[in-house]
Amino acid sequence: MEGPTLILALIHAATMVVEGIFLVARLLPLFIVIPYIMNLTSLIGIITALLGATLALAKKDIKRGLAYSTMSQQGYMMLALDIGSYRSTLFHLITHAYSKALLFLASRSIIHSMEAIVGYFPEKSQTIVFMG
Repeated sequence: MEGPTLILALIHAATMVVEGIFLVARLLPLFIVIPYIMNLTSLIGIITALLGATLALAKKDIKRGLAYSTMSQQGYMMLALDIGSYRSTLFHLITHAYSKALLFLASRSIIHSMEAIVGYFPEKSQTIVFMG
């Protein structure tokens, strides 16, 4: 595949990012009652944010880098939910979905334009190293 298609960008922005965070946001009144769950999900959010950002920096493939940056942003959203910031988490969720869809479409354009330089080699045209 040369790059993410329009439908893949829509599916990724509308479902993959939203589903887990929105479920936790809906169950937040239940989680507030039990402080141990809030501490556990805060720890999971911190680990997810740091691990996702580290893996995104280490990847040379543009699509995998975008996927790991999404993982990092989900960790930040979990952490924001755990400190009780419900509205800002939903705002972050919506703005992240729009910006990530646009980044996926931009990466498709970049990957497609790289094929003129490196030829049709998906592993080379998706590598950030050749993009400058």
